[in-house]
Amino acid sequence: MSFDVVVVGGGIIGCTSAYYLAKKGLKVALVEQGKLTGGTSANNFSWVNGTSKTSDAAYHRLNAIGVDMYDALAEEFGADVIGMNPCGAISFANGSDPAPFDAQNKQAQILEGLGYECKSVGMNALIALEPNINWPEASEGLLSPTDKCLNAPVFANFMAAQVKRLGGKVIEDCAAVALEADDDGVVTGLTTEQGMLKTAKVVVATGPNTPEVLAELTGFEGFASRFPVGKVPGLLVTTPPVEPGLLRHLIYTDCGGEFHMFPDFNGGIRIGSDDTDGKIIDDQSPENLRNLARGLLKRVQDLLPGFAGEECLDECKLAIGIRAYPEDGHSIVGAFPAAEGLYLIATHSGITLAPALGSMMAEMVADGVVPEVLVPFGVKRLKGF
Repeated sequence: MSFDVVVVGGGIIGCTSAYYLAKKGLKVALVEQGKLTGGTSANNFSWVNGTSKTSDAAYHRLNAIGVDMYDALAEEFGADVIGMNPCGAISFANGSDPAPFDAQNKQAQILEGLGYECKSVGMNALIALEPNINWPEASEGLLSPTDKCLNAPVFANFMAAQVKRLGGKVIEDCAAVALEADDDGVVTGLTTEQGMLKTAKVVVATGPNTPEVLAELTGFEGFASRFPVGKVPGLLVTTPPVEPGLLRHLIYTDCGGEFHMFPDFNGGIRIGSDDTDGKIIDDQSPENLRNLARGLLKRVQDLLPGFAGEECLDECKLAIGIRAYPEDGHSIVGAFPAAEGLYLIATHSGITLAPALGSMMAEMVADGVVPEVLVPFGVKRLKGF
């Protein structure tokens, strides 16, 4: 079988890249070693935002483009169809605790300077936005109305369905085995468990497994241990359905430790915490996960008195999402040196960035043009390249 381009990886980045490549008129094959969205895309916090990416202007700009592109896709196909909830996000800090309060004010100033829509809100506005929350005294909030939540498996599978509608092929349960190239390093195909796919272009979008996949495809074992993409585990707790309207926005705060939650697509609440994530790196035993989940449920109940709290622990889904994390925290996107026709996407914030990176990768592959916004994120910036 011959294709213009083969995308390796059936998560949200791979499916979205394949869609934009097919939209360019290319004959596309999407290859996934298991089932679509069976990895990180199935277990993540799914917050589409530019709000939390303020340490680097170029990276914020990339994320803001992703946020805007979801709005465009929702307008084209329908928010429900693509699995998007345009709920907006609220951070809050207690004015009596100066550190998070000052950090929130600084974040608001940076976002305003970057042109990202946000609004400082006082206690009365917080109560109106979220009447069921027991807001701590002297709380002040930051509302980011364009932030949204995404049902990532729904979105990615919809993208894959569009690939097939546009004439592409989606191949599941089929691991990529080896990259084929001529003596000059020009890609000629991809060997898979189901046979050879002839192509001059291969895009690798395998998330946290990027180092191992590169080692397998190229035959260079050093990639497995030295390619600068790490694996970061995150604990996600999803509660059973709660009273409709109990929680309306995505909520995050640094008061008493970092914590975030949003109204999940199953009718419950999805909960996570960077603090908790740090406690599962070395211990992912069921006992430790339950203890940490119990603490998260108590924090939700402290904010939402109408929530059942620890009583619903046995009905909750506890999952560990393994997220890709490039060494410098920024996306790695572009042509891979020394193998003409090989391209790579490896990134944190894949949920937010999927449309932006997928569309720009399509531009690179189809038109040979590197979008200006992607220049800081090329592979050649990495040590050794």
